[in-house]
Amino acid sequence: MGFDRKYGRVTTEHGDIPDDEPVIVFRGHDPALVPMLDTYLLLCTNLGAPDRHLNIVQNSREAILAWQQANPDRMKVPDSERSREWMAGE
Repeated sequence: MGFDRKYGRVTTEHGDIPDDEPVIVFRGHDPALVPMLDTYLLLCTNLGAPDRHLNIVQNSREAILAWQQANPDRMKVPDSERSREWMAGE
């Protein structure tokens, strides 16, 4: 299980993220996510990532974009107010 500085421990179905590996979670309500995925896809392509990875990312991008378009009222400016790191300083 990895650790995200905002959300804390991140578990996966396969349990294949080591405890000491940093992880970052981006949520569908983040308007910066789709443009970031566009850049990520370009970088992965340039690095020679396999098509199966590119397809997963592209399909996720399309699903996120569709969700965002269907839920404009749930979109949110990115922040870390509720992050564990932010709250630890209070």
